[in-house]
Amino acid sequence: MIVKLRESPLVIPRTHRQFTVILYFRFQKFMIDHSKYVRAGHAQVWAMRAAYGLGYGDLTEFNQFRLGGQGSLRGYRDDQFRGDRMLLASLEYRFPLAKKFQGIIFTDWGSAWDGGMLPKGGDIYGSIGLGVGVNTPFGPLRLDYGRGRQGGRFHFSIGSTF
Repeated sequence: MIVKLRESPLVIPRTHRQFTVILYFRFQKFMIDHSKYVRAGHAQVWAMRAAYGLGYGDLTEFNQFRLGGQGSLRGYRDDQFRGDRMLLASLEYRFPLAKKFQGIIFTDWGSAWDGGMLPKGGDIYGSIGLGVGVNTPFGPLRLDYGRGRQGGRFHFSIGSTF
């Protein structure tokens, strides 16, 4: 059984919450994902996201929480960190560069681990970076460069990050 509760108006919300509960006989996963957008001036926005996930039971590698890459910890490999627990926080400052182009400055922090409610101090990974987005008739395109503990990476995405 999968239950998702989501606020999704047609306009860009100032706040977005998503609660996900996945219940199977062998394992259970609970996740809360909260995003907030604060206007910082003409066409400038602070975008904030926080997420926490908790898994119980026999989570296979396929069902574990995964962090790393464009949708979570930029500057790391896709799905580099896996575990039965997950914590993620992102902060972005988005500002106009030209008519359809947007600049982004961001930082991401998080971890995926097994056991315990919170990760150990050394198991929290962070990154900082810059990005450029363009609005096209097909939707937003974005190129980000994030730098973490293990070096830097470019990430390309179609659609919004969060």
